[in-house]
Amino acid sequence: MAQFPWENQFMASVPAFVAAGMAEERAHYLLQEYIRLAHSTPMPPVLDFSKGLASDASPYLARDQQIHELMLAIFEPLLSRFALDGKENFHRLLPALKTCGVTLVANHLSHFDAAVIYALLNREADLALYARELFFIAGRLVFTSDFSRVAGRMFNTMLVASPRDIEENPGVQRQLAQLNIRSFKEAKSRQRNGQALVLYPEGTRSRDARMGQFHAALYNYVEGTVVLPVALTGPEKILHAEAFTFGLTSGAMKIGEPLFVGAADDCPAGITRFDNGALPKHTRKQQTMDALGKAVADLLPAAMRGFYAADRVNN
Repeated sequence: MAQFPWENQFMASVPAFVAAGMAEERAHYLLQEYIRLAHSTPMPPVLDFSKGLASDASPYLARDQQIHELMLAIFEPLLSRFALDGKENFHRLLPALKTCGVTLVANHLSHFDAAVIYALLNREADLALYARELFFIAGRLVFTSDFSRVAGRMFNTMLVASPRDIEENPGVQRQLAQLNIRSFKEAKSRQRNGQALVLYPEGTRSRDARMGQFHAALYNYVEGTVVLPVALTGPEKILHAEAFTFGLTSGAMKIGEPLFVGAADDCPAGITRFDNGALPKHTRKQQTMDALGKAVADLLPAAMRGFYAADRVNN
């Protein structure tokens, strides 16, 4: 079996696990298991466009239990120096899970941000049950990559095509557009039925740890839901944007106060409402997403706020 180009760099991660207290033999085994699964995990059937987008193909992928257990075993030591702050804010939104729905929005730093969010919530006894019901919006390119495809099966995902993906693949633009429509409809249905959605509204990983602007195109996912701002620091040091070797570092996940985006009559009790209806219609989507971006940025160190830095926002 031919090696993937990234395998040697990936196996160079062993010292990070040893530094976290894991036996070297165990670290070798876990990394080799990831590589084995990278060779054997197939592309999701919904992404086979050879005959168009199948009418019954769902863009939702339930987590793979074997991969779930492997990824937890990999990430528990890597996250041993990470803190979770703001658990009380997660508990505040629980009543909304079965009413208007919940959306988590976070900054995007690494290939494995979703694994970080999932694993940090899952290690909390009072949040693990809810973590396992989360589903993450994941770009199609996550699953066309032999490196990230395995990690994408750790948790529930909803497949979408990014604007860049659509632009760069004119031969399947129609199928990608259909995929996005189907994903949106199913995502909203799942939110109404109690599953919280996780979005990375910047649309791509930051290469310098500073936030980019949240995209207006994702507004429809958050409208009518309780939105929970989530700020990550440190995942980019576990795995740098263009690297394949894990590192051991400190970091944090901070959960901010929930906001309801929608009409006053629909706002759950005890949740602050963001009055998007008062905004001009032609700028409402972008202004709403910018307000959510600022809510995330306010939880980050000033040097990471990027587009939402105070001097930029005030100007």
